[in-house]
Amino acid sequence: MFGIKTRMQSMLKKRHKVIAITHPIFETQLLSGKTALITGGTGGIGFAIAKSLIESGCNVIICGTNSNKLANLTEKIQNSDRVKTMRFDIADTADVTTFVEKASTLFGSIDILINSAGVHTEKANFWTMTPDEYNRVMNINLTGTFFLCQAVARYMCQNEIHGRILLVSSSRGSEPAWSPYGISKWGLNGFTKGLAEILISRGITVNAIAPGTTATALIGANEKGNLFTDDNRKGRYATPDEIAVWAKMLVSDASDMITGEVLHVSAGRGTIDIR
Repeated sequence: MFGIKTRMQSMLKKRHKVIAITHPIFETQLLSGKTALITGGTGGIGFAIAKSLIESGCNVIICGTNSNKLANLTEKIQNSDRVKTMRFDIADTADVTTFVEKASTLFGSIDILINSAGVHTEKANFWTMTPDEYNRVMNINLTGTFFLCQAVARYMCQNEIHGRILLVSSSRGSEPAWSPYGISKWGLNGFTKGLAEILISRGITVNAIAPGTTATALIGANEKGNLFTDDNRKGRYATPDEIAVWAKMLVSDASDMITGEVLHVSAGRGTIDIR
């Protein structure tokens, strides 16, 4: 009895030490002092997220495979002293640990991982899909994401960082899928929940954001142009800035109690509108 009572008292004492997260009043301070690593950061959604985080006081390491795009990024961003770039191919899983170690030295830490790297299926349907094309998409969208998260999670745990991991999924990940793109996003949604379960006890939250069709160069749409589409019942594309607003909230302390969620920003696609 005495042993049980002592353990219960010890548990209660630990609970008394838990305090609520308070978030800054001003949006410009929301991520002050934090450093985010963003893969796929040269693309429409990844770049919009990077700009949004920087506006809220965050240091940002933007990664991509196109060296020319990376070199031109700082000219497009205010407060460019809070931006550094690294070339990184998420499909190259052999070098991922070394990559994370190098990235962590640029600003002294990695507090946030946002994985926006991803590709679509190109010029193939179910009947014409080849193993090479299937593997290309899956290696980037799912396999590469898995091992990047593994390396970053190890880094955060080793350095006792109560970090944030956000995966950019898609509304397609909640709809019937035959393509490697759709299948990979289904896998990403499941991985979000599994990784959240593993890391919650280490103070690390894991969530995903699932955009619907978004006005980016990837689909040949311009967010400042005509946003009409029949892809959803709202009748318009989402914009990268809309996605970035919710991404920023999910990696801030304001979302400390949210983990294992897949937030759809899709006008109902994947939730009330399944196609």
